[in-house]
Amino acid sequence: MSILEVVVVESVVTIAEVANYDRELARRGETGEVIDRVGFALAQTAVSLLGGSYGRRVLIVAGRGNNGNDGRSMAIHLGYLGVAVTVVKPEELESVLMGPSPDLIVDAMVGTGLSGPFDPPKFPEGIPVLSIDIPSGVGGDTGEILGGAVRADYTAVIGGFKFGHLFAPGRDYSGQLVRVLPTLAPAVSQCHIVTSRDLEAVMPQLPSDSHKWSASVMVVGGSPGMRGAASFGSAGAMAVGAGIVHLVTRAEPTEWLEHPDEVVVDRLESYFAEPVVAASRRFRAMVVGPGLGGSLQIGNFVRRLLIDTDCPVVLDADGLTCFRDGSNLARTLTRRRASTVLTPHRGEFERVFGAIEGSPVVACRQAAIDLGAVVLLKGSPTIIADPSGAVALSAAGTAKLASAGTGDVLAGVIAGLLAQGMSAYEAAWVGAYMHGAAGAGVSTGKVTATSLVDAIAHYYGGLHCVASAQELLR
Repeated sequence: MSILEVVVVESVVTIAEVANYDRELARRGETGEVIDRVGFALAQTAVSLLGGSYGRRVLIVAGRGNNGNDGRSMAIHLGYLGVAVTVVKPEELESVLMGPSPDLIVDAMVGTGLSGPFDPPKFPEGIPVLSIDIPSGVGGDTGEILGGAVRADYTAVIGGFKFGHLFAPGRDYSGQLVRVLPTLAPAVSQCHIVTSRDLEAVMPQLPSDSHKWSASVMVVGGSPGMRGAASFGSAGAMAVGAGIVHLVTRAEPTEWLEHPDEVVVDRLESYFAEPVVAASRRFRAMVVGPGLGGSLQIGNFVRRLLIDTDCPVVLDADGLTCFRDGSNLARTLTRRRASTVLTPHRGEFERVFGAIEGSPVVACRQAAIDLGAVVLLKGSPTIIADPSGAVALSAAGTAKLASAGTGDVLAGVIAGLLAQGMSAYEAAWVGAYMHGAAGAGVSTGKVTATSLVDAIAHYYGGLHCVASAQELLR
């Protein structure tokens, strides 16, 4: 395997976890040995980037901490490999650049040890930059730029990946991510990023005697003039194998023709919850909220549905924001007898839980723990948090997905997977990845909800064929 092979991220660690790991290495007296190993791996990375060592010049800008120590160790090993190396402090950079131009500049100034605003030196244009672990100036837990930051062409990630590599704007400063010594990642991380291999391992297999009610979904949503959201949610459930979908809606009958032909549409005559609760007993999962509206009456209706229904619920859009604060929502969810998945975008999340300050992963995880529910915070990447504290990240999406109705499709996809027996956490991260990967594969410039449904159905069909083949080979 080439040392520059594009990396599949398996775990993501916090800066606190990295610091604890470094302290444990120091306690065991292994810091020097590890820095030497890191330096050797970094030197190999640089030589691969340079296409060889003969006649190559590398300039390493090294700070005072461990990031600088990694750079100084790298310089020793580059020297052994025949590379001409110069190591300077950041304040010495300008005078050194007056000499022969290097073929590569290495940023070993701060890394994950950033504790305050950073003023990066000015690197000359046209010379590639390799940052060690994370570009100096990028917040490791948030991706925020603290003052200024190095814009790297490559980042040699030591051990586990950091959130700053994945969240904007840090990801835009990190360039191509290259794995260096992945075994140095702390083993305690509860956060992983989803890959296609993960999906293949958990795809549901319905029994041979299944029928349409074996994976049935009810969607409660839509109101006069707001038929689209619930319709897209229904279509999303159908795309991932729901056997039958009933849409319970306040939309006018003249608008029902807009819904997929396969979806059974029932009129919601009032916001009296009991008829819907009674009907829900035939279904394996529900979506509550898209296009439903946000009145006090609707809020009371949603509360009764959550408390009195026994099947898993995806709480989306108006179904979530009709709760004015997180404590009100938490009191309702503690009375539920089945699992719940919440699917807010950032604005909806902050409307219910307050502004996110610092890491969105920390905020999402805490909300999941407080609510006893899975929380999926839509974004790039999408964060999926379980009440156990486990977190999954789905980075499969694309900016093309930022269009009306695509989030409603995701709610339906998750419900369709829940109806097939997946746990709430699995259905959420599988749905998020499938939603993003399918959308990224749409060839048009902008993904519409309709084109996304078709893409998801195709993607799901391919995954299901792979899973079926694997089952036969066991």
